[in-house]
Amino acid sequence: MKHKIALYMAMVALVLLIPACGKSTVSTPNSSSSTPNSSSSATGTPANQSHDLVIASTSSYVDRQGNYHIVGEVDNNTDNVLSSIQLTLDIKDASGNSMLRDENGDIMANTIVYPMLYTLAPSEGSPFEYIYAATGGTPASYNVTVTNQQTGDANRGALLWENVQILDDGMGTYFLTGELINTGSQWAHINGLAGAVLDDSNTVLSAGLSGTYATELAPSGDTLKRDRTPFEINFPNPEGVTKWKLYLDGDAIDSVTDYPIDVKVTNTFFDQNGSAHLVGWVTNNSGEPLDSLVVGGLYGVDGTVMDASYSFVPVPMKPGVATPFSISSFGRSNYSPDQAALVKTSSAQMDNGFTSSTPYEIVDLKTSGEALQNDGATWTFSGNVDNTSGKSLSGITVVAMVMDSEGMLVAMEYTSVFPTGDAIAPDETNPFSVIVYLDPGVDITGFSATTMAIGDVK
Repeated sequence: MKHKIALYMAMVALVLLIPACGKSTVSTPNSSSSTPNSSSSATGTPANQSHDLVIASTSSYVDRQGNYHIVGEVDNNTDNVLSSIQLTLDIKDASGNSMLRDENGDIMANTIVYPMLYTLAPSEGSPFEYIYAATGGTPASYNVTVTNQQTGDANRGALLWENVQILDDGMGTYFLTGELINTGSQWAHINGLAGAVLDDSNTVLSAGLSGTYATELAPSGDTLKRDRTPFEINFPNPEGVTKWKLYLDGDAIDSVTDYPIDVKVTNTFFDQNGSAHLVGWVTNNSGEPLDSLVVGGLYGVDGTVMDASYSFVPVPMKPGVATPFSISSFGRSNYSPDQAALVKTSSAQMDNGFTSSTPYEIVDLKTSGEALQNDGATWTFSGNVDNTSGKSLSGITVVAMVMDSEGMLVAMEYTSVFPTGDAIAPDETNPFSVIVYLDPGVDITGFSATTMAIGDVK
């Protein structure tokens, strides 16, 4: 499908970037945190203001692990949509010698760096980053130049962001969270999302690329609220930060496969280790088995996005069947009691852009010799899974679920069983063990447990 850039969409994208640099959205770094990252004194690339694809700013810093970061922003000041952008970077010591090495330890004159976003429409920009393991000393200078670009295509969607916050975790990382919202009448596809922190002169100081969001958003007003997605971006926190900025590569699209899937959250809790869990069911109302992932968000009382994460549905979703999911890899809220206390609501949605027909046959399997060890808020499932399918399997997934006294799913985890050789043979038996964590404050009276096992036919 060929896209053409619409001028008014480019103007919308430009206007949206300006308020996102507001200082008021940046939280003050935690004064009780450990020593902040040190700034580098290396000489950087001067800003170029010509009407071209330009390096708008560069900076550098050394993180807490001793890695040297060169970051910056490349801006499209042309009248064309550009893609396949390539930057060339050199790093030198005080004597003017290159400090770059290849995988064999041999000196390289320079290296290639790519912007975090692939396509830039007119007036759009993207951060970039190169991380150098400064074992041979801190560089004295670096230089970044634009060395390749191609004309591309774009049809920018009417995308906004809301409920954004940025937090310092006190251990050297910023977390930038919020919601992307499709305000247009067409579906929108998010090709890339990046975030950065800047100083008062709009120099990018640190940046990161996000993979945590639903890639396809329904038209505005979707009754299932699929017109929005939470997101999360994290990156090291250098000195001198005063504002944040978001960078978005997102297009309106003419046609999508709108899979009829219902998502229901049944429980959101923090376990005894301080890890958040967002649990529920996805029901496949289509006529074919599907693979997909679920994107989850945690919100404060005012709707601010506190955290976001995602998880693949552990087994293919059969037609007309509800399949459990659990999201627990939240980066900012996990193991942070102060942050956890601010979480009041949650959401979950399928990523339509990552949903597709299951390309292999699946079979139901039986378990045997099951045992359950109940240690309060920690339940350990163990037993054997038997290949009763009569077919060779490439793998098996065992899902362990805990229900409350009313049959509501309150917790779920899973494990994978892989063959020791080429395949799991018919009639072969393999052991499994799954640990499920519960809310330590919940009354487990009347709770029940169950498992299911699914095999992937080789």
